[in-house]
Amino acid sequence: MGEVPLGGAGPGWERARSRCTTCGAEGLLDEGYLEDTGQGAKGYVRWVRGARDTGVFGGFSTMGNERLLVRAFRCRECNHLELFAETTG
Repeated sequence: MGEVPLGGAGPGWERARSRCTTCGAEGLLDEGYLEDTGQGAKGYVRWVRGARDTGVFGGFSTMGNERLLVRAFRCRECNHLELFAETTG
């Protein structure tokens, strides 16, 4: 799978780009992503709806659960991370 396009995460991520919710720094947020490098990983982190449920083989069962990509912003001043679940709009 190639590059994952980012959709709209709603108005929250637009605010995140302009002000840190922890230290209040303005205009210092960098967009990035959280990389998943586990065995068999697709290379990006996803949010999964529902409580974790152990599957038959000991891993977490996510069958049938909604999954959304995660968009991340880092404050250059305090390094706080803001995470937003992508909507598929």
